[in-house]
Amino acid sequence: MDDAPETPRPSPSRSSVKVYGGGGAAASSSPRRASPVFAGILVGIPAAVVWALIAYLTGYEIGWVAWGVGALVGYAVAKSAHEPSASLGPTAAALAVGSLLLAKILILEFALPPILTAELLKNPDATTGMFVLDMTAHKSFSPDVQALLDQSEARPGSLSDEQQENLRQQMGAEVVARVSSASRAEKERVARAGTARILKEMGFFGALKDLFSAIDLLWIFLAVSSAFRIAQSKSS
Repeated sequence: MDDAPETPRPSPSRSSVKVYGGGGAAASSSPRRASPVFAGILVGIPAAVVWALIAYLTGYEIGWVAWGVGALVGYAVAKSAHEPSASLGPTAAALAVGSLLLAKILILEFALPPILTAELLKNPDATTGMFVLDMTAHKSFSPDVQALLDQSEARPGSLSDEQQENLRQQMGAEVVARVSSASRAEKERVARAGTARILKEMGFFGALKDLFSAIDLLWIFLAVSSAFRIAQSKSS
């Protein structure tokens, strides 16, 4: 009996091979981009640091820099978006607000003290006032004046009106003499101490609130709206 003919088997071809998992090598080799939130944070933090650094170096809090911070955050969010999304605009706006708040905190902590110190040194009356506080705190008046001050503090009302007036005049004369003979380094030391005292009395949130002037609010509005519009344009 003749052997039965073998049934031909189909040879595997390229077209019959299926790859599961989506995209294959082409998809795996495509570059992955950061999420919009992460990209906005990566840009917003350095931008906030740059604004604080500009304020520290120049001695001025240049408000329009805030507009640039918001625009950069919006551009970063839009650039990193994989696909259109209605949430891009609000996301960029929120990140812009966070970046601007961070910048204000950095300005308060690092740039405002030297700025305020420089302003005190420019104002003779303010410098004199700082010396009054410094000499009072360190009890550095002449012995006779210091004795009267200690008596007035220990026993309020123990000095007559004439004694109190004479005491004020003597204190003023000694402060003026001290200021006129003080070196630049001593004036800076007293001004820095006065700055620290002022900021401590204001408190963190009080000083931070004072950093937001009406013109600052305008620049912040422009910054946040720019971040929103730039990022939202990606969703159209």
